Amino acid sequence: MTATITNRVSKLKTRESATELFLKSEQLLRFRIAFALVSLVLCFGIGSFAGYEFDFRSTAAIIGGVSIYSFIGLAFIVRKLKYSTRALRAFNMALISFDVVALTGLVHFTRGLESDLYVLYLLPILLSSYTFGRRGIYFAALLVTVAYIGLLVSENAELLPYIFNREDNKGLAAAYSGKLWRRILGRAFFFASVAMLWARFCDYMSRVARQGAERLLEQLDANERLISDSDERAKRERLINSINKGVRSTLEVDKIFETAVVQLAQAVQTDLVALICPTPGLAGATVPPTVVEEAREHGSKRYINENFAHFILDYKAHYERNSGGAKVKTFVYNHPAENKFFAPIESELKELNFGTLVIQPMMYGEESRGVFILADKSPDRAFSESDLVLTKVVAGQVAIAIEHANLVGQLSRKNKDLVTKNLNLDSKNIELKTVQSQLIHQEKMASLGRLVAGIAHELNNPINFVHGNLPYLKQYVEELKKVIAKVAELPEEQRKPVDELKNKLKYDFLVEDLDNIIADLNEGAERIRHIIRDLKSFSRLDEAELKEASIQEGLESTMKILSQYYGRDKIPVDGDYAAIPHVLCYPGQLNQVWMNLLSNAAQAMNTAAESLPAGTPTPALKIKTELTGESVLISIIDCGAGIKQEVQSKIFDPFFTTKAVGQGTGLGLSICHSIIERHGGQIWFESVIGKGTTFYVRLPLKATARPEPSMLSEPD
Repeated sequence: MTATITNRVSKLKTRESATELFLKSEQLLRFRIAFALVSLVLCFGIGSFAGYEFDFRSTAAIIGGVSIYSFIGLAFIVRKLKYSTRALRAFNMALISFDVVALTGLVHFTRGLESDLYVLYLLPILLSSYTFGRRGIYFAALLVTVAYIGLLVSENAELLPYIFNREDNKGLAAAYSGKLWRRILGRAFFFASVAMLWARFCDYMSRVARQGAERLLEQLDANERLISDSDERAKRERLINSINKGVRSTLEVDKIFETAVVQLAQAVQTDLVALICPTPGLAGATVPPTVVEEAREHGSKRYINENFAHFILDYKAHYERNSGGAKVKTFVYNHPAENKFFAPIESELKELNFGTLVIQPMMYGEESRGVFILADKSPDRAFSESDLVLTKVVAGQVAIAIEHANLVGQLSRKNKDLVTKNLNLDSKNIELKTVQSQLIHQEKMASLGRLVAGIAHELNNPINFVHGNLPYLKQYVEELKKVIAKVAELPEEQRKPVDELKNKLKYDFLVEDLDNIIADLNEGAERIRHIIRDLKSFSRLDEAELKEASIQEGLESTMKILSQYYGRDKIPVDGDYAAIPHVLCYPGQLNQVWMNLLSNAAQAMNTAAESLPAGTPTPALKIKTELTGESVLISIIDCGAGIKQEVQSKIFDPFFTTKAVGQGTGLGLSICHSIIERHGGQIWFESVIGKGTTFYVRLPLKATARPEPSMLSEPD
């Protein structure tokens, strides 16, 4: 038990550093300062009522001296000795000596032998137990004993002759001297005994404290080892999670391999970390294995060649069973070049100069996905259990990631096949819708052609008859006017009945009104003829091939067809038409585009106007044409409510409409898009909510013949 305690104390002493001794010395100096200040306060208190029996000045001077050398030691000396254990011990011994001297002076000036402050001599012994061992404690006890006895002897030195010459010095003085020295001897023996007992007690308490400190240190060591093990396990878990996250974050096998090798190389500090796995190839073909390396010596050098990789995959890529039947999941070799197993690749191993080699198969179930290799040039390198476990876990994670990537690849290929089939189905559906739309379009255009032809046929002959007879009617009226005018040349008596009839019939008004009627008939006939011509121009049933036509005329004829929207007392139109030559196009189809765009603009402006407060400016449409190189740009600008952002990408989609159910088919703008594409042009728009929409149509001056568009000609 004693030997154990001694060893523990030695261990404690060994562990005690200069920093710890410095902290203890600093604490003792602070204690001396605090003790001195308290003593100084007590000195002032005692001096105020003790009178001449108390030497206040000397006592205060001694206490002040203790404060001074403690302050000096705390401020300067102890900091300079911070890194020297021996110097700090010598400094503490000097402080103990100063303390003993100060206490001796304090006892001397407080009546010496009669002073009760001699008990303070026990304080240096206690202080020495804080920074010294047994020798220091007993030395301090011996020092205070000698100091106290020396003080008593020196204070009563004049009475020494009475002790040595008792026969010649008899009487009262001799009796007093003998009694005094017996008292001094008793006080000295008592103090020496108390000092030694106190030293023994301090030594015991110091050893108890040191034993407690040692046990605490042992417990701390155990805790540190436990914490270290826990930190190691936590670090390994974090690393495994990090590698797992890095491996699972991608489906690219090359990135999986690179991430796993780099992460494992950072965790296991060795000369080489490599991954070898078979590369998928054609059946029967020899394909070089995939090798990923991470070495300490970075550069273009490759450590693992094809022969080495093939050998490892052929012979060490699976688990093996030892003589006892247990599976061997990790293979560790020291001096692998000297191992008979590696005889086929002995030259490669000697060239690599690896002293220690670890091979870890990557297994998924009973199938191998490759191997991990750890190599170190030192034959004495012992890979820790933690390194081997980590390598095994990483190998398993990589095997799972490879299988996962393969499964996802297969699923992706199947999804692509399904997507391709869905696209084919969608294309078939679109073709069916296109055929259906073409049939509807052809039927509607045929109906429209028949309707327009019938109207033209029914109206053309009567209006030509009316229009052809109007000049004769006007001529006959003029001749009748001349006849009536000749009546005015007759004598008054003869023309009197005629004048009375003229007045009765209001002849002048009739003549003037008849001229107006004839003018109105002419204007009406001309308007009917223009309407018939606009209908024929819009339908263009006789123009199924490319023909030169005027863009301006097509726009104006369409607006006349849409007279319910545009015209007098309706939406005003600001036409800014540039001098543009005729365009080679399909006029009838372009008229369908203008019909859709202009009707949509009118409906958007009317809808916006209904929701605006009174006094808001009336809507207006602006049409602008301009020549840009070999093409024509037509802009149709309305001041409607605009198109919402979320539906702008769907505007030209077939069957998409923003109108209420039953008011639109969603084919108008899709038809426009297909017609403009057929002309080799472009159509797009810009829209600002609350300000309106501008549709742009760019057409080449000379279109080329293309397939017929497949959508209806209804407004969107």
